[in-house]
Amino acid sequence: MQKTLNRSVRLVTMDLERLKKLQEELARSVVIKDFIKLGNLRFVLGVDQSFIGKKQEKVISACVALTFPELKLVDQNVRIEDVHFPYIPTFLMFREGDPAVKTIEPIVKKLDKSRTVIMVDGSGIAHPRRCGLATYIALKLEVPSIGITKRKLYGDVEYPEREMEAKPIFDGDEIIGYALKPCKACKPIFISPGSYITPKTALEIVKACIKSHKLPEPIRLAHELATRSKSQSLSFFMEL
Repeated sequence: MQKTLNRSVRLVTMDLERLKKLQEELARSVVIKDFIKLGNLRFVLGVDQSFIGKKQEKVISACVALTFPELKLVDQNVRIEDVHFPYIPTFLMFREGDPAVKTIEPIVKKLDKSRTVIMVDGSGIAHPRRCGLATYIALKLEVPSIGITKRKLYGDVEYPEREMEAKPIFDGDEIIGYALKPCKACKPIFISPGSYITPKTALEIVKACIKSHKLPEPIRLAHELATRSKSQSLSFFMEL
């Protein structure tokens, strides 16, 4: 599997059909089982990314680590890198995957990996080829991950109407995630496992991480960190 993952740095010249086949190959390595019990979870990481430049040629990757269930910030990391792959929907793992992994990895190494879950601003298995950004990150780092998006990318779902109500996302007869309405005035968010976790447990962790905002705290704080870093970077480049 690692050989397959390492090929991601050499994919710019590949055509989309070959990229699809690589995603399908990675998807066969996904394990939808709980590698960690909710009661043993100690840390939840959040990762979000932003882009700068006229052609979005640089990516800012931001990661935060929170204790669970207290949701206290204990660590954070930011990296800025050149972008080597264009924006193509359903192929974001090739654009954002490796920069995200490089940002998360130093934090994961300082924590108890066996008691950690990563929340990703991106899809997990609720993806046409069962291989979204969250899936790539889980397989690369061998840490359970949860994908969270503001829009449904894939699957059939009846949208929840009540606050904190969840409805399953189906691929045929299989539940691949959940749509969750985090607050009364919010539109749903869409949750799916990346790997090493089940849809049900992914939902329970996300619900436990929601305070008074639409997004769970790890993703919300990672987004704020990425936004602050983007503003600082833009100011720096304008002064050059």
